[in-house]
Amino acid sequence: MESSANHDPVVNGATNLVANYQSGKISRRQFGKGLLALGLSTGAASAILAACGGSDSGTSDAGETTDTVASGEPKVGGQLREGYNRDVSKHDPITTNWYDPAFSCIYETIVTDDYDGNTVPQFASDWSVSEDGMTYTFTIPEGRVSHSGGAMGAQQVAEILQTIKDTSFIGGVSTVPMEGYSVEGNTVVLKMKNAWLGALNPHKTGYWALANIDTWKAAGGADPSSTYGTESADGTGPFTHTEWVPGSHTLVTRWDAYPGSNTPYITNKGAAYLDSVRWSVITEAGQRATQLESGELDTLIGPSFADLERLRGNPDLTVIQHPEWSGYHLTMNRDYPEFFGDQLTRQGLSHALNRQGMVDAILFGNGDPTYGPFPKTDRQYEPKVEEYNQYDVELAKSKLAEAGWVAGADGVLERDGTRFEFDYVVEDTTEQKQVAEAVAQQFKEVGVIANLKVVDRSVWFEQASGEGRKAAPMALFFWLWPVPLDILVIFGSSETIPVPNFSHAVEPTIDAAIDEWRLAGTEEASVVASSKFQLEWADKLPYLPLMNQYATFVHQNYVKNWQPFVWNLYPVYNDVWMDK
Repeated sequence: MESSANHDPVVNGATNLVANYQSGKISRRQFGKGLLALGLSTGAASAILAACGGSDSGTSDAGETTDTVASGEPKVGGQLREGYNRDVSKHDPITTNWYDPAFSCIYETIVTDDYDGNTVPQFASDWSVSEDGMTYTFTIPEGRVSHSGGAMGAQQVAEILQTIKDTSFIGGVSTVPMEGYSVEGNTVVLKMKNAWLGALNPHKTGYWALANIDTWKAAGGADPSSTYGTESADGTGPFTHTEWVPGSHTLVTRWDAYPGSNTPYITNKGAAYLDSVRWSVITEAGQRATQLESGELDTLIGPSFADLERLRGNPDLTVIQHPEWSGYHLTMNRDYPEFFGDQLTRQGLSHALNRQGMVDAILFGNGDPTYGPFPKTDRQYEPKVEEYNQYDVELAKSKLAEAGWVAGADGVLERDGTRFEFDYVVEDTTEQKQVAEAVAQQFKEVGVIANLKVVDRSVWFEQASGEGRKAAPMALFFWLWPVPLDILVIFGSSETIPVPNFSHAVEPTIDAAIDEWRLAGTEEASVVASSKFQLEWADKLPYLPLMNQYATFVHQNYVKNWQPFVWNLYPVYNDVWMDK
């Protein structure tokens, strides 16, 4: 095992940034933003910049002059055409199973992250926390309305936040330490059951987007027949919901009455420059770069890693890449105990997986293997997880044999009359199919047959989310979340069976680590609980961790101020304009 110093995400990240900057792969501006995104202070980042030299008007991957100050005055108008690597989810923060980049246009959250990863206002004009950590207060601007013209004062904001906490499939479990929301004048007050360091994190995500609660109720609320998020959506962001066509596209249109964001780094405080933004669903990886290069797209989220070198060499394009809070992992439904009920079997399957090989072959090196639940880039990453789950085919066979599995006449393992063969669902995107096929092949090498079932996103959730044996035995899931512990807690908690604990796993030591984290009112206590959580996950294996990929974005050089950064999953669009 390597020393923990070699896995410090800040050290690794800064080292990589320096190497990329000095080799000309990234601009000075991207270099500086990357240093800040790693959590370095402005002073520390400035010192590193000075030490590395270079001018303030560096060049991008492709040699283009960067937008440190966008040339000319912003132009109003035009539709930004963006390629998206997944199918689109409904625009309802409460009932959706995923939130897409359109949420960044339609909605605001009460607070958000800045370039340093610090909490700053977005819809709220200010926020504070009491010294004992038991009360959070958010100041709500007076006179604000949603797209429909409905009031969005403190009363409405408190009600939508309380509804999210009480109703959404993520809200309740991920906010256990929160008591609830109330209103005092023009402020929303969040009372805590106990001081908890993670209280603000969920509020920055699309699942806590500020929808107009009256519109949400009128459209059907949480009823499965509700049209909210499909036919209509009503937020406070700079664009309005216009079209939502699964398998095809999503379209949003500028809200001319937008009063402006309270987010410090958003410079355009009025209505957006763009007329509209359209996201095209492109699940076939090879088509994404082609459509960008042919001029059919202006921006692209998630190009195929196989195309990156070519895109970086195109002088008309800029590639942006940074660490991503994401991971691929395999669910193992414990209601199939004949397959996944014992730890030895799960460990045997885990040792059969060549994670680094998949990173190299599928991601072209643009990621890292994961041996526990977290990506290496997380500030609380526990490097001791790397003592677990290393690739070792002979150890995999030994563990499986110790668990009682014996090869049959055709080489497939059997135990107590059960053949080790099961169905395995995967979402219909190029990358996920590649990962799933690689996993199935590696399982086959140790005598295990995983029969791939490729389905679209909605069917995936149906087949992975059922109770008991109604859910698939195994599924590949790609998670994406700005604070890994927040989302992995709800995947691993026994409270969330069957959704989103798709493995139906009950692990008392993991539950205990979650409980400890929920009581963590200091950074130190949070780190301790996080470490326990990661090590128990790596050992007990409620899921099989696979790998983490890097966030990658590409834009035409005429697109200005489209600025993805590490603390947000998606770009924001109010400052974006096109010089063409």
